[in-house]
Order: sequence, then C-alpha cells, then structure tokens
Amino acid sequence: MSLLISQVPGIRYLVEPLICEKSRLKRSSFQTIDCPLLLALLLSVAFLTANSPVFGADKPKENAENSGAPDVSYPLDEFLDQCLDQPNRGSTAGKVECMNQATVRWDQEMNQDYQELAQRLAPKGPMLLQDAQRCWLRYRDADQALIDAVYETTTGTMYAPMQAYSRLRLVRERTLTLKSYFTVLTNAKVRKDLPRAGKEREDPESSGSADVDYPLDDALDLCAERHRTPDELASCEEEILGKWDEAINAVYQKLMELLPAKSTLIDAQRAWITFRDVEYPLIESIYEQLPSEEYRVLHAYSRLRLTRERTLLLKKYLALTSLSLSSGQ
Repeated sequence: MSLLISQVPGIRYLVEPLICEKSRLKRSSFQTIDCPLLLALLLSVAFLTANSPVFGADKPKENAENSGAPDVSYPLDEFLDQCLDQPNRGSTAGKVECMNQATVRWDQEMNQDYQELAQRLAPKGPMLLQDAQRCWLRYRDADQALIDAVYETTTGTMYAPMQAYSRLRLVRERTLTLKSYFTVLTNAKVRKDLPRAGKEREDPESSGSADVDYPLDDALDLCAERHRTPDELASCEEEILGKWDEAINAVYQKLMELLPAKSTLIDAQRAWITFRDVEYPLIESIYEQLPSEEYRVLHAYSRLRLTRERTLLLKKYLALTSLSLSSGQ
C-alpha cells in the first residue's frame, strides 16, 4: 500500500523520478559525522529520557537467528549505554560525544553489513541494493536537515543529546534493516515470529520512541491471535500497513501546521517516499529466493516496518515541536 500523497498538504506531486545521485554511493559517504516554564522543563526531561537509548535487560541479545529484529539488544546499544555511564560523560557535551561515537560505529557496521548482503543476493540483487542505499543516503541527508529544523524550535543545551540521538537513530535503523535481510538469507532458523512492541504505552512524552507499544501494534497482535496461517498473518500485516499509512498522513499534516521550516519536512518526506518505493523491489528480490509460505510473514513485515519507523520519527518530531511551541520556547 502506498502513502496517500494527495491527502498531504503541500506535496500533492511529491514523488520524484526514482533516480538518486550515483556520486553519493561511496563507503565514505555513509559517514556521519514561572509554572509554565517549570512544566515545560519537566516535560523536556521526560522527552530526553524517552528519546535516549537504554539497554533493556528484558530484551534478548543479538544472535544469528534474530539479528536485525527491532526488539533486540545489540552490542553497540551496550557500548552507548556504557559510554553514557562514564563519570566524565555527565555533561551535555559528554553525552553528545557518546552519541557521535556510537553513530560512527553504527555507520561502520552499516558499511560492513551492506557489503556482506551484496555478496549474498541473487544476480539482480546488488544493483537493487545499490539503488536503495543511494536513495536511503539522500533520505538520511534530507531528514537530518529536518531534525535540525525541529530542534531549532527548542531552547537550551539539554536538547543537544536528543538531537544527536535522532541522527544516530536513522543510521541504526538502516543497519538493522540490512542485518534483517542478511539473516533471512543465511540462516534457516531465522526467527519468524512478529517483533513485539515495548511494554510502555504511548503517551505525549514517549510518542515516537522505538520501544513503545502503539495502538496499531496492539491491533496487529490481536489480528495475529485470531489468524494463524501464514497467509492470514500476512493479510493482517497488509491491513495494519494501510493503517500506518493513514497515521503517517495524519502526523505529517499536524507537523506541517506547526513547523516553521516547512520546506525541510516536504523535502524529507519526498526523499523518504522515493527511498521506500526503491526499497520495495529489493525486498521482493530477497524473498523471491526463499520459500514463500515459510517466509510470508517476514516478507510482509519488512514492508510494514519501513512505514512504521517513519511514522514514529514524525511522531517524535511532532511531539517535540508541539512541546517547544506550547511552552513559548
């Protein structure tokens, strides 16, 4: 299912030709280098906590069967938590430095995962992967400009670590996606159940965070409980994907109304749609190599995951912009 572009103000003719700059696809190009006031401050701290990575003891650690899944703890997550726990990283600058170090490491891991995946794809796969990665790089750059525009609505150094983590999150999610493709191609015992959402319910402070349980996650779980066959589960995912499409339109419209730098949002969403539409053929080529019945659930979830993550990012940007503007920052 595709984004209902005509419903999005300002981007009726959003989708560009599916061409992304060839010069961008280089290993080096992956590198990233009073009472109301008190209430706003408290909410800001809550947002910082919700947007910060915390190693979950209840999450399974990465292994050969679950690598790439979104509800797994990875060594670089632990690296970041350990860095943030160091006594000399208590300052804003120290936290930002930890985020930047982790981003560089995720970027390096993404390079490695990209190369390993390219070697395991069917003959047409490497070109599809190259096209998708090229468009992802363009989307990353556009969304980083959007991130900067969102954080320009805030005041205070306390938001700097959040801004740094927003950049890290883009690279981390892309790395995990590449890992998930490699895992399904190389391990017959790959985990085939649906990833589980976090236990925390969505609220204004946590909205957009990756480890939160959203109503559409619950709807998918409920549908999956009632329908057990692979075909039925895939239909559940397609249905929920349609609802995430509706959600992304709604969140986009609200953010468009609030964000002063509207052009950054338009450019980022245009780049994401182009990336999504180029990623779909890559997903198809990967699952063409696998038994359709056995992997149908993962196949459908790979498409849903793209739209869900993008919606969550926009939710995070909307929540932060709403907080900043309502508090008069």
